[in-house]
Amino acid sequence: MDKIRVLIVEDKLLIAEDIAARLRKHEMAIAGICPSGEEAIQLMLSAMPDLVLMDIELEGAMDGISTAQLIHQQYDVPIIYLSDYTDPKTIGRAKKTQPANYLTKPFNEADLVRAIDLAFSNANSKNIRSASPLNKNYIFLRTENQVFVKFLLNDILYLKAGRAYCNVVTTNQVYTLSTSMNHVQEQLNPSDFIKVHRSHVVNVNRITSLEGNVIKIGERKIQMSPDYRETLMERLKIIK
Repeated sequence: MDKIRVLIVEDKLLIAEDIAARLRKHEMAIAGICPSGEEAIQLMLSAMPDLVLMDIELEGAMDGISTAQLIHQQYDVPIIYLSDYTDPKTIGRAKKTQPANYLTKPFNEADLVRAIDLAFSNANSKNIRSASPLNKNYIFLRTENQVFVKFLLNDILYLKAGRAYCNVVTTNQVYTLSTSMNHVQEQLNPSDFIKVHRSHVVNVNRITSLEGNVIKIGERKIQMSPDYRETLMERLKIIK
């Protein structure tokens, strides 16, 4: 599991450092801090961020909106705008670049977390709908203890539903998310992640064997409901 990498484009160093500290509390890595759009564009290739926090008012010839436009031409990465300005003209320009979110300064940590959570949720859904070569092999989710996690899809073995939460079982660890299993499944590739029980969604690529209605993923066993058996069997390639 890799940490989520965030590029902060902000020309006020104290504000940038404060944002960085808040992100680190949620186990995110800082890909870089840039005071200008020109520097941000130069850093994109080497930093390879998963998310960009973009102040609209920047030092230099380019503002944040112009910078975001150039970034979107080359990189498929969500951008959240940060701004003191909420005038219709600025917001109108910002909307044209299809930002992942827009935060008005000053904002608190809870606002920042919600904005990032929504940005990643939309990015996950966009990725699943896309049939282009840019389709990513990972998703971003927020755990119950407010930590953002970057999951490689093939590392996810299965999802298990609880009353008001979902466990994501990976090859090395179990993560608890404070959201429903159905909500998580909606952000996964429907051809690879299939519901086999009202409380289980499995990664069909990680199934090692079937014994009746028992699915085996390595040493793990999952009971399959007969109601879902036909859907799974249609997905699996079985030589008879």
